[in-house]
Amino acid sequence: MSRLRHWLLIAILVSAIGPASTVAAQSSSLVRSDRPASSSVPAEVLVVLAKEEAGEIDPQLKKLTALRRPPFNSFRSMKILSRPKVTLTPGKDALVSLPNGRRVKLTLLRVMPDGRYKVRAAINRPDKADYLPLLQVVASAGDPFFVAGQAYQGGTLVVGVIVDPQKNAK
Repeated sequence: MSRLRHWLLIAILVSAIGPASTVAAQSSSLVRSDRPASSSVPAEVLVVLAKEEAGEIDPQLKKLTALRRPPFNSFRSMKILSRPKVTLTPGKDALVSLPNGRRVKLTLLRVMPDGRYKVRAAINRPDKADYLPLLQVVASAGDPFFVAGQAYQGGTLVVGVIVDPQKNAK
């Protein structure tokens, strides 16, 4: 695993990606004030090919502040490969295929008292063990969180998830 991919994975697992998002291990206990999600919520998945070589950054990605901070700011070119829309339904996995043959699995777990969403995310290969084990992310509506580290076409796949993209982030 290259040094950059290693640092990307560590940064995602250890630190908060943005001011409105936090990442916690799957085994963390749920806050008592959490309530189970009771209805479906729309989400959008950004599949981005990022490279360290100089190039263009898709204009739609330039406004995402999380991509301008470490470790993502080491990429000097970023291209959106796809933007599939999914519906996150409590207790039901939403699967998005990645161009490298793996899949992103997303599950809506909770709606927090402040309106944020607790989502479980994993990247795996069909019928294989998870490459990125399950993690839980708490994200504000419209505020993306990112998972990265998958090698693809001389670069790295960066996967962003925007829960409830129609709402403005606070």
